Amino acid sequence: MSFCVDLVSEDSFYENITLGVTKLLESDPRICNVNVERRSPCDRVALSTWEQRHSALLPEDLRNFYASSDGFQLTWHYKYSADEILPVGSIRVNSLNELCLSPALKDLLDFSMTRQHTGPRPVLNTKSKVFELDSCRTIGKICLIHTGGMWSVWLATREGAWGWLADSFTNYFRMALVHLGLPGWQAAFANLPLIPWAEQLFLLLAPHLLDKSDIEPNLITATSEAGLNHIDPNIFKTSVRHHKNTTRQTNQ
Repeated sequence: MSFCVDLVSEDSFYENITLGVTKLLESDPRICNVNVERRSPCDRVALSTWEQRHSALLPEDLRNFYASSDGFQLTWHYKYSADEILPVGSIRVNSLNELCLSPALKDLLDFSMTRQHTGPRPVLNTKSKVFELDSCRTIGKICLIHTGGMWSVWLATREGAWGWLADSFTNYFRMALVHLGLPGWQAAFANLPLIPWAEQLFLLLAPHLLDKSDIEPNLITATSEAGLNHIDPNIFKTSVRHHKNTTRQTNQ
């Protein structure tokens, strides 16, 4: 059975999971073209097929997320001047089919194993599973990793360095919202070098995010002026039930 979501329920879902970030961005006169891409949910067959193909069970929060939306994409542009408006902000979660060990990611992982770095890195073995959650532009890859019976989210940079980001998909997604999808926010959070022009955007739009002195990795929250709250993982589960109820009403 495929899910049929009407416009009202779809808008409500995206408004709930973005926690008002779109309104916050639209309130800044320097930001324009804020867009959230609408996507259909994945059905049970697609989810089960993915798990069988990769011999891995999706973490519950991510499974519920895909059952509500096949990936996610929020973008916005920045007005550098009256004549120059460029795409800058992006929050992306790959579609279910794109959640895989891509050839580019495999090459990056192989390269990282040859580099000597003193920072944190995931403990990978033959039983570990690594999937690409986002391409992270020119910085590297966002990796969803299952190893030692635990799921976690990491940044793997093009230079072969690693940066730990979150112990669950929900925490990672919340962090992306808190950082407004600013370019390279994952590197900033993991205390890795930022692209100079990206650092300028942080200083202009969210300088408080460069101060990590009062931020705990697992409890990261936006400041009060941002008006954001924690994401409850059950929001995805609730959205799934809402989609199903909408489908039943549509089919009656």
